[in-house]
Amino acid sequence: MHTFIELFAGCGGLSLGLRSAGFKELLANELSPMPAETFALNLMGVDMRAPEFSQTKPSERPVLWLDSDTDNVIERLSDNPFERPQTDMSEVGDAEDLTSRLIVGDIRRLNQFVENRKSPLIHGEVDLVSGGPPCQSFSLAGRRELGNQRNQLPWEFAKFVNYQRPRMVLLENVEGILRPFKEESKTYYAWFEVCKAFASIGYVTRPLLINARNAGVAQNRPRFIMLAIREDLVDLLSPETAEWFEQGKKLIEAVKNDGADYDKNRWTYCDLTTEEWQKHAIDSVFAPLVAFSDESKQHTIEDAIGDLQDENPDAQSGYVTDLNAELGKYLADPSHPMRNRQHPNSTPRVRARFRIYQIIANAPKSIADEIKNVMRGTTDDLSKDAVETLKEGQLLKYDKPVRKSKKGLIAYLSGLSTKKFSQRALRRGGPAPAALSIPDDVCHYTEARTLSVREMARIQSFPDAFEFRGIATTGGLRRRYQVPQYTQIGNAVPPLLGKALGEVINSILDEIKG
Repeated sequence: MHTFIELFAGCGGLSLGLRSAGFKELLANELSPMPAETFALNLMGVDMRAPEFSQTKPSERPVLWLDSDTDNVIERLSDNPFERPQTDMSEVGDAEDLTSRLIVGDIRRLNQFVENRKSPLIHGEVDLVSGGPPCQSFSLAGRRELGNQRNQLPWEFAKFVNYQRPRMVLLENVEGILRPFKEESKTYYAWFEVCKAFASIGYVTRPLLINARNAGVAQNRPRFIMLAIREDLVDLLSPETAEWFEQGKKLIEAVKNDGADYDKNRWTYCDLTTEEWQKHAIDSVFAPLVAFSDESKQHTIEDAIGDLQDENPDAQSGYVTDLNAELGKYLADPSHPMRNRQHPNSTPRVRARFRIYQIIANAPKSIADEIKNVMRGTTDDLSKDAVETLKEGQLLKYDKPVRKSKKGLIAYLSGLSTKKFSQRALRRGGPAPAALSIPDDVCHYTEARTLSVREMARIQSFPDAFEFRGIATTGGLRRRYQVPQYTQIGNAVPPLLGKALGEVINSILDEIKG
């Protein structure tokens, strides 16, 4: 059985996927207490709110804190990880064996602990170190700042890898890491800088762009993946697999000779979202990442959540049955009852607006634009086709009556006036969109409401026995440090994608281990 250490573990999506691919988890690390609580419950069978956990000597607990300013476990579960004091890290230091533990704390502090210890955390050779270091400033949704401290986390990841020297590395990140950005007139490519960091410590890299839907997830979710193999093992690869890592070998030489400036004709990533690369991958060790590239095989939003509707639910799909059968058995409690089903309540006005979003999602663009413009207040007219579309749309009452005349419909839409159209309705019949970390981002495709945590989890391919802990959502300044349930899911690697990545890595490890 192949082994792995998980950094930036979050709530455990990647860990669950790798376990379902046959990996044994030796150690995990997560900064934030809310996803750590979820991870511990589902993947370790540890309820940190149970009295027996608090009553156990700290260094003997399965979950250890690197730094904490309180002995109260319940207080720890809602602390601000960016305000933790630096301590002597006694919980970790006093533990006799760190195998099978979850360490809660900053990766930078964990690296300090390893450096002070002068030996890796796990003795013996580890097959894989995996993780998704957060890189918000490399994200398309946020500012991309070279000096942002979160941008340093991939380099901390590399530092840990250099201490442990696993056979392979898996790094997952947002698609936005592929986009160039400028700092003082110089153009940077974050993905390339990350690959250089691993090349500099003797790892042969293979950067990829993949999409979770091509691995069987009911979501259109492009992700950056970097796989890397320790340099001394690359010559053991089969010729077919070695071809994928040729660029990585050249990058190591370029880094050694100070010739690793970015050149688009020399340094590229494999785009497994394109038909060309999918054909190349299907007969290689990377086949699991494109197994569902045929659209007829892909799963839809209805497959994922149709049976969770409040009214007239569908029968449970084969997609859900398979999730529970293939992934659920790797949880600490496969028979754990399904939780997290409650969805947020909305006012009649908001529900009426959700119904309009559903109409817009299924209308031709010209009609959708007309409706939006009336709601924005930029026009007070509707075409005959727009009127007919609204009449057929089962509009919902709020404090304005639903009148089916043109004038009445314009008044109805004006009463729902908004300049914000970041919200949208899901479209039935296709995969869910990529951005689903905030409950108000989307509404259901038929019911005038937002999605529950369980529905979000289903879309991301979490089995029903997986329970999310912590608060459901948050706001204000607390967004800076709290990781509530919806965000835990949005940040996670979908377990089915983790399983496909695990299968790829298994095949490569089988080659280099003979």
